Amino acid sequence: LLSRAASVPKGLSGPRKLLFIDAKKAHLNPPCEESVFIELPSEAGCESSQCGRLNFWLYGMRGAAAAWEKYYSSLLESVGFTRGVKCGVVFYHPIRDISLAVHGDDFTACAIESELLWLRDVMQSWFEIKVRALLGPAQSDYKEVVILGRRVSWGSDAIRYRADDRHRDLIIRFFGLADNS
Repeated sequence: LLSRAASVPKGLSGPRKLLFIDAKKAHLNPPCEESVFIELPSEAGCESSQCGRLNFWLYGMRGAAAAWEKYYSSLLESVGFTRGVKCGVVFYHPIRDISLAVHGDDFTACAIESELLWLRDVMQSWFEIKVRALLGPAQSDYKEVVILGRRVSWGSDAIRYRADDRHRDLIIRFFGLADNS
């Protein structure tokens, strides 16, 4: 996606940009299509012989991540995205020329700005999202975002992708190393 954003598009109405979206409470969105029962907490005020059946998945449950992937994939496919054959978390919209990669609840897309804004609006209609950044060459665009422990920077000469300095600092502290280690 970074390489695609850095490439000069031919025949497009503007430069490609990068959109970073975080789906809030991702695993709570897909319905639980299995019969999953849980022990109810004491504050539910139920008898000990009673249990609850899940309508939606809870974080940390075995089927939650798979249900989330199935859920967002079906939504993306319903608006024209095709799913990657070799990698099921990569998508492409052939009509809108949007490339998209998903990592858990983080969505990264590459396209011209008008198409990215369309994607943002569609995703907002499906679930609660947080737009982390819209990186691009325009002065009004964001120039840097930290995503998945990496720092993505849009410069005048390149798009840079490197480890976030916070992780370096955490490792140095954890192992008791000096700052120049």
